[in-house]
Amino acid sequence: MKKFLYFLLIFCAAVLMGGLLGELVKGADALKWLGYAKSFSFEPSKLIDLDVLTLTFGISFNVNVSQIMLILTGIFVYSKTVPKVCG
Repeated sequence: MKKFLYFLLIFCAAVLMGGLLGELVKGADALKWLGYAKSFSFEPSKLIDLDVLTLTFGISFNVNVSQIMLILTGIFVYSKTVPKVCG
């Protein structure tokens, strides 16, 4: 369980820092490619439409290059540090 929580911590940190980095470098010409993002979404129309209640379900992902790079770096860091951190 400790290993999973440690991996989840590193993964979430990589996603958040990658998103922040991607947004910060959008204005710089030399690093603009780090902010290139692709969106994937599944948004169907209304599943249940009653007069009082409307139920919809959707999911979307927005991933940029810096997030992918930091996720891969996080996986490498996890593999090197998990024996030391989780014993």
